[in-house]
Amino acid sequence: MNDEQKQAELHKYFFRPPPFWERLPEAVWAEIKATIRPQAYAKKTLIYSEGIHPRGLYIMRKGRAKVFIIDSEGVEQIIYFLGKDEVFGHRSIVCDEPSPVFVEAIDDCAVDCIPRHDFERFLRESPELNAAFLYNLGHEFRVFVNKISWFAQKPVSERVALALLVLHEKFNEHPHYVMVLNFTREDLASYIGTATESLIRQLKILKEARAIIIRGRKIIIEETDLLWERARMT
Repeated sequence: MNDEQKQAELHKYFFRPPPFWERLPEAVWAEIKATIRPQAYAKKTLIYSEGIHPRGLYIMRKGRAKVFIIDSEGVEQIIYFLGKDEVFGHRSIVCDEPSPVFVEAIDDCAVDCIPRHDFERFLRESPELNAAFLYNLGHEFRVFVNKISWFAQKPVSERVALALLVLHEKFNEHPHYVMVLNFTREDLASYIGTATESLIRQLKILKEARAIIIRGRKIIIEETDLLWERARMT
């Protein structure tokens, strides 16, 4: 695969659309902005929990958060990582159902919140906003299906390599810079769907192959071609 094909392949496993406000008339976005309430969440703080109705539509302005469930045995399973300008909370509002997931800040986060009643009103009044979120919902579903199906079928060595490639693509805002992934081993293992000990073994193998460099909990992506080979996606 060439670079463009590789990028397209990785985008099957995460969703980073253009900000929805870029597709709205200026007057509509100005009215929405007037309702925004900036909020701050410290690292490891729950933004909202499973079983509650989110207070509004959230826009991540700074920091990262994890979206996860807790199974019947009390084990955390991370579904997704949220980054800058990503929105969340909208699925529960659109479906009028409690949240099926937890959302927790990984870093100190700055978040804009559009209150629920305002967001519902804008959805009723703005066809452009409706179209933007129908687009988001459809593509998010595709991403979740791809992630579940691929990670359910592949051995852990391939899952680890793919996860590093996906997170590298998702969070690297400067493609020509050295990319450093900074996640706890527990969060990475939960996202990949493996035990922390298994993840650590696989990272050691990748380090010995010189695909990555490890400095504390930071992982520096050194050779993406080697990761593609390990993921068996070339």
